[in-house]
Amino acid sequence: MKLLNFVGASLVATALVGCNTMPGPGGQAGVSVLDSNTRAHLDTELTMADYTAFAENVTNKMLSSRLVQSWGNKRPRLIVARLQNNTDNENIRMQDIHDRITETILNSGVARLVDTSATRFDYVVKTELSSTRQYGQDGAELAFFKLEFKMFKIDGEMVGQWSDVLPLGRAKQKFL
Repeated sequence: MKLLNFVGASLVATALVGCNTMPGPGGQAGVSVLDSNTRAHLDTELTMADYTAFAENVTNKMLSSRLVQSWGNKRPRLIVARLQNNTDNENIRMQDIHDRITETILNSGVARLVDTSATRFDYVVKTELSSTRQYGQDGAELAFFKLEFKMFKIDGEMVGQWSDVLPLGRAKQKFL
């Protein structure tokens, strides 16, 4: 009898666990929470994690450069121009990238950020996001995204340039 009770309890427990993993009406199966630092892709398009990583990588390259390090405690006035979108996707959230760039610079304390309408400033950083794509047979695709900063003095002289490239690939599709 004890064995019968144990088997019955085991079947009930198995059924309850199974119900816990099965989607109900309108439920989702196979959904996972990703680490916020993960740059996983389902397609050859940028994700929010890419925006953040791009902005931080290029901004940190600029901040650690000899030019910016030579400022010491001067804290020059800096304009970060609006990000130019030269990609094939006009739906990229350009403001999110721009906001992350300005946040990183502001938190570094090395410069004073001023609005693009300012009449007194020391440097302008022009930013551009561009992309190229290559297509192969059976749906194979390579996409390359590049975020680039160019820093200019008030007289127009370019004094610095920094960039980061993100390649994304999609394998050819197999047909069964």
